[in-house]
Amino acid sequence: MDHSRNTLGALRKSLVDGVAPAVDRSDPLASEQLPLVVDYLEFLGTRIYRIHERSRFELGEYLRMAEGLLARLPQPATATLAEHIDAGRTARESASTGTTELIEWAGALATAVSTVVQDESLPDDVRRALGRWVVESSRPLLAFQRSWYAPFGFEADRGRLRSIDELL
Repeated sequence: MDHSRNTLGALRKSLVDGVAPAVDRSDPLASEQLPLVVDYLEFLGTRIYRIHERSRFELGEYLRMAEGLLARLPQPATATLAEHIDAGRTARESASTGTTELIEWAGALATAVSTVVQDESLPDDVRRALGRWVVESSRPLLAFQRSWYAPFGFEADRGRLRSIDELL
């Protein structure tokens, strides 16, 4: 049995019951940071068993973005991006791919997408069109991230957000 959620709860309780009373309230940094850490531990407890799903979803979104770029790129500029797409797709489709590997492939694809959009060897109009594609194709990823972090209260109207279950 995995005890990660219980451990996070115990850490949070330790901070609230043991550390918080000992923190000098006149220390503005400590007074600011401690509640942030406590809140994040609580948040992580609600998300810890969904991180693998999130990682697979995010990799899928970066794959979709990269595939869209590939379809819009002049042929000579496609080789490296195509290699990243193939490797990322293989990682995403394999049931045995671990969370860390999914995160690493999503990061590699995000970097590859960024590199393509910033490639100064491409004509300006092509780069602008690619940039617009990336912005438009980022909407589902942004919607997911807004829902994922909604418990922190950054959203004015959380009721307008789709649930994580809908997005995953």
